[in-house]
Amino acid sequence: MGIICWDGSLKIGVDAVDAQHRHLFEIIDHLLERMTTGNPSAALMDGLDSMRTYARFHFDAEERLLDMHGYPDREAHRQAHREFLENLDRLTAQEPTPEMAHQALGFLLSWYAKHIQTEDGRYAPFLAEAGVR
Repeated sequence: MGIICWDGSLKIGVDAVDAQHRHLFEIIDHLLERMTTGNPSAALMDGLDSMRTYARFHFDAEERLLDMHGYPDREAHRQAHREFLENLDRLTAQEPTPEMAHQALGFLLSWYAKHIQTEDGRYAPFLAEAGVR
């Protein structure tokens, strides 16, 4: 069992999106586990790169879904995704120190939990009404 565990309360009711959210938390967990063994700086930078790659995939998929169903606040949602990626880029531009690692992990965990609960939670009823599961 990992250190960071997916919390089922974060489910929004769209199976594909929930699976992607779960995978994002698995990336964070894997990053944390790798940082405790071997070379923490390399693990941090590799993990943040993996997060960036998967986050882009997830954001693209989520935005396409919102576009396809005409979600009215999709541009604000898209902007939140852009801001996340910009913040992630700022973090990865820093020297990988223990303080930066702590900051990065805190940012990832808090951002995703908050984003899923609030932003994604806003579109969940809209998609449910449209019959998306």
